[in-house]
Amino acid sequence: MITCTDLIKVYHDKSTDYKVAALRGMDLKVKEGELVSIIGPSGAGKTTLVRILSGIELPTSGKLLINGHDFTELDEFERREFRFYHIGIINQFTTQNLFPHLSVKQNLLVPKKLFFLPKEQSHKEANELLKILNLQHVENNKVEKLSGGEAMRLSMGVALAKNPDILLADEPTGQLDSKNTQDMIETIKQINRAMGKTILVVTHDIRYRNVFEKSFVIRDGRLAGIGTDIGKDELEFLMHSSEVNKSYLDASNFVRIPDEIKAVTALGEVVEFDIHPSKKLGIFWNPDAITRDKILDIISNPLEESDTEIEQVSMEEVEKLLSREFIPPEKTKPFIRIKGLTKGYQSRAGYNEVISNLNINFNKGDFIFISGPSGVGKTTLLNLIAGLIKPEKGQIKVEGFAVNESSEKETSLFRLKNIAYITQHNNLFGPLQIKDNFTIPYLFSRQKFDKEYSLSVAKECFIDHKLDSYPGELSEGEKQRAALATALNRRTSVILADEPTANLDTDLARSVMDMLMDTVRINNSTIITCSHDLTLLRPGFRHIKLLDGQVEDDRRITKGDLKEIVMEYLQIEEKKKRRKGKKK
Repeated sequence: MITCTDLIKVYHDKSTDYKVAALRGMDLKVKEGELVSIIGPSGAGKTTLVRILSGIELPTSGKLLINGHDFTELDEFERREFRFYHIGIINQFTTQNLFPHLSVKQNLLVPKKLFFLPKEQSHKEANELLKILNLQHVENNKVEKLSGGEAMRLSMGVALAKNPDILLADEPTGQLDSKNTQDMIETIKQINRAMGKTILVVTHDIRYRNVFEKSFVIRDGRLAGIGTDIGKDELEFLMHSSEVNKSYLDASNFVRIPDEIKAVTALGEVVEFDIHPSKKLGIFWNPDAITRDKILDIISNPLEESDTEIEQVSMEEVEKLLSREFIPPEKTKPFIRIKGLTKGYQSRAGYNEVISNLNINFNKGDFIFISGPSGVGKTTLLNLIAGLIKPEKGQIKVEGFAVNESSEKETSLFRLKNIAYITQHNNLFGPLQIKDNFTIPYLFSRQKFDKEYSLSVAKECFIDHKLDSYPGELSEGEKQRAALATALNRRTSVILADEPTANLDTDLARSVMDMLMDTVRINNSTIITCSHDLTLLRPGFRHIKLLDGQVEDDRRITKGDLKEIVMEYLQIEEKKKRRKGKKK
């Protein structure tokens, strides 16, 4: 169905004359009807690969065959026509997939109209999709009234409505909590089974490891590993394999040693190879660390029977989270006061109360982490604190300023001076370069712009190399980091962050959290962040769980709490036992 051979994509920045290779010899094979995930960190080449697979861009060199068509030989019109009839694309931002002013069913009917299908057939097929995607109960609701999980399922439905051969899903769960992520994974599996579609899910989310039939791991623009679904059973040496110990030999005889293998072996800069006389087995080792005689001894002599506890690699990640602790502020008067807050939305289905008589206070210099399933009111609460929407009842005071009782102009001026808001969708100004985006708030506040501080923030956000670029030239992860740097540049007393790391890989996300902790300490800011990713928690954070518009749990996180939370979130066990057998 899909065959990529030695794909190379080089981007040329004409302003700096820099050439950057996003893909560096990508090989990929996906069979018809397969369900696979493509996993890699920011900058690995995931988005570039999706754009090439969908025909939006052409590779610099290499070959791409999809359903017998050589994409490198097709012109732009032919690629666009193939995409229209054969490929469904699910973007991570549902606003780019859906028409917000239309109902759920109306959105599903739009692709049917593009194919001029009879009305009766269109409605019948749309109803079938509503049933498969479990959206029948909201079919008359407008998109803006849907929860995050419902909107993403509808996005998949719109992509499926034109009956494509291939589905490309770009970070489909980047904005979803754990429950909705699992629901989405099950929905994708169901679609694959019921409709036989070839589905590629591109993501940085480690929760996709081994949840589908096959997972491709990409690093630095190359295929670095292949994993298969082996379940949750105990891994035994040479009995099972996963992306931890399986790599890929590409067309140029390049093979990447997985990070986990490199980390636990004595490999150095030079690796030596040899071939078994049967020519069915090759072995490699570090010649500076072990001799051939020692290798022969290890292979020849059986290991003594023993019980050895092997700690999973993911446990090391948990330990990293415990290494840095946030020091909460000493008891002070509340900086943000919320009393009797109620907010709901009216839809055709009736009135839905999202925040219900909420009472809560936040202290200055604290780091508040709010979690909860999609649709419980996390984003609504941040919008209320920022004064972007008004509650039906209740009061919000930020540093004594009555947010909901002031005029729109007064609230806007207060927000400009005191509140920085990092939204799920970057709020960059497209016509200006990133470095100029940093200066926009200062033009309105008439404060002096600190260029040196701005550059230091850009470096901390790993976006200093893109300061002369325009937002449209950045990847989604780069846009998120640029928006974050823009907000932190303002040095406000309050920072609101709604899923600030949704488009970042694990390492970058944790670096961003460390930087936010530094911001609290240096600027004495109060940070309120909403996220479904519980690996972003740190000891000392104030963790608030929302459920049904109310606070379900409110506690200061300890190291013990965090370890338990993260291990449950990642569904890992602390120890794995492996028995080494003894020959008789």
